[in-house]
Amino acid sequence: MKTIRTRTLAAAVVVAVAAAATVSAHMAYSKSMPEKDATLTESPDHLQVWFTQDPEPAISQLTLEGPGGEVTLGETTVGDEKSIVAAVSSPLGPGSYTVGWRSAGDDGHVLRGDFSFTIRAAD
Repeated sequence: MKTIRTRTLAAAVVVAVAAAATVSAHMAYSKSMPEKDATLTESPDHLQVWFTQDPEPAISQLTLEGPGGEVTLGETTVGDEKSIVAAVSSPLGPGSYTVGWRSAGDDGHVLRGDFSFTIRAAD
């Protein structure tokens, strides 16, 4: 009986370690500029998203939707410290904006996400 418990416990530990390794193998959103849900007083000159792993340049992309629809951005490139970045081509007016991002990390799984920020009108 003790041998069965020991084997069961050992198997459970192996499964838990394997699950933890799998979870940590996936890339995840870390932070962004502008920050998620930020309210800005002026237009950002670029968008940047940081991840927990180095992003894959070939599939990394940033998009921006604003009050008038899609906003033109510069080319998405890999930036410093596990990030992707794109220039904002022209100043943004007041309103709500949604940044969409797509990339992949070490395991090749494509991840997508988004976050919003607001630019408030000048006082």
